[in-house]
Amino acid sequence: MTGRGRDATVTRLAHLLLTRLTLVVAGGLTSVIVARALGPGDRGAYWVIVTIATTATAAGNLSVEKSQTTLWAEEGNRPAVTANALWLGLAAGTVAAVAAFAAVFLPGTAADRSTVVWGLAAVPVMMAIVYVNNVHVLHARTGVVNRGSLAGAALQCSALVALGSLGRLTVEWVVIIWTVSAVTNLLLLLPPLPVRRPYDRRLVRRTLSCGLRYHPGSVCHFLLLRLDVLILNAMSTPAAVGIYSMAVTPAELLRAMTDAVVQITLPRQMESSQETAAAYTARTIRITVVLATVSITLLYLAGPFLVIAATGPAFRGCVTPMLVLAPGVAAAAAARPAAAYLLRLNLPIATSLMYGAALLVNLTLNILLIPRMGVAGCALASTVAYTALAATQVIWFARSAGMPLRRLIPGAAEVHEIIRRVRGLLRAD
Repeated sequence: MTGRGRDATVTRLAHLLLTRLTLVVAGGLTSVIVARALGPGDRGAYWVIVTIATTATAAGNLSVEKSQTTLWAEEGNRPAVTANALWLGLAAGTVAAVAAFAAVFLPGTAADRSTVVWGLAAVPVMMAIVYVNNVHVLHARTGVVNRGSLAGAALQCSALVALGSLGRLTVEWVVIIWTVSAVTNLLLLLPPLPVRRPYDRRLVRRTLSCGLRYHPGSVCHFLLLRLDVLILNAMSTPAAVGIYSMAVTPAELLRAMTDAVVQITLPRQMESSQETAAAYTARTIRITVVLATVSITLLYLAGPFLVIAATGPAFRGCVTPMLVLAPGVAAAAAARPAAAYLLRLNLPIATSLMYGAALLVNLTLNILLIPRMGVAGCALASTVAYTALAATQVIWFARSAGMPLRRLIPGAAEVHEIIRRVRGLLRAD
C-alpha cells in the first residue's frame, strides 16, 4: 500500500474509532435510562425479548454475510452480491420472525403478546441490516454504516429520554423504540445501495448454499454469546437477568473499538493474496490487542463507580459479574481479525466444530455454576468459553499462516502509531 493509501486508511480508522466511541456513550446512556425506568425485573423481561429477537435473527440469517465475504473474492460476483443484499435480508428475516413466533411460548396477557410481536418485527429489519452493512463494509463504505448506526442510536436515546421524562416508559415502549430505531438505521443504508430485484438467481442459490455450510458454526457462535441469558432466565428470576444484562452491556462495549478496526481491514483481508492478507491480519491483531487492553483497563478502573452512579443501588449486584465477564469479552474482541481471516480457508466444518465446542463449554459451565454462584457464575462460564475460543482462533490463524505467535504480540510501534493518528485527527478537528 502506498503512503497516501495507508494514511487514508488510518484516517478512516481514526474517524471510525470516534464514531464507535460515540456509540459506546449512546449505548451506555440507553442502558442507564432503561435500567432506572424499569428496574431489574422489567429490565430482565425486556432483555429476554431482545434476546429472543436477536436469536431468531442469528438462527435465520443462514450465514449469508459469510458467503457474501467469501464470494466477494471473485470480482464478477460483486454487483449481484450488492443488489441481492436487501431482498435476501428481508425475506430470510420474515421467515425467521414467523418461525420464532410459532416456537416461543407466550405466557401472560395480550399486552405481553404484543410486546413480543414488536420485538419480532425487528427481525427482518435486523437481518437486512446485517447483509447490507456487510456489503457496504466490503465496498469500504464504512461512513455509510456509521451514519446509519449513529442515527438509530440517536433516535433510540432521544425517544427514551422523552418518554422517560414523562414517566411513560414501559417494557413495551422500550421494545417499540428499539424496533423503530432499527428501521431508521436500515433506511439510511439504502440510498448508496443499488436496490432492485435480484438479477442473478444463480448467485442467490450459490450464496445460500455457501452460507448454509457456515451456518451451524454461526448459530453456535451466536448462542455462545446469548444462550447464557436464556439459561439464567430459566434457572433464576427476571431480576437476575436484569442484573446480568447490566453487567453484559459495559463489558460488551469493549468490542466497540476493535469492531472499528475489523470494519476497516476486512476488504484487504479478503482481496489480497493469502500471504499479504496473513501479514496484514497479524498487524491488525497487534492493534486490536492494544485497543482491547486499553478498554478493559478503563473498565476496571472506572466501570464499577460509573455503573453504580448511573443506574443506582438496585443494580449494585452487576459490578462483580461485569468484572468477571470483561476479560473474556476483551479476548474475543482482540481475536476478531483472526476469525475474519479464517473465512479465507473455506473450512466450514472445522469452523463449526470450533464454535460448537466453545458453546458446549459455555452451556456445561452455566448449568454447573449458576446454582452455586448465581449471576457471577453465568459471567465466569462465558469468560472461560470466550477465552478458549479466542485462543483457538489465534493459534489456528498462526499455524495456517506459518508464523510464530510472538509476531502477534504488540510492541511500542503499534501504541505510538495509534496515539499519533488519534492526536492528528484531534488536531484536524
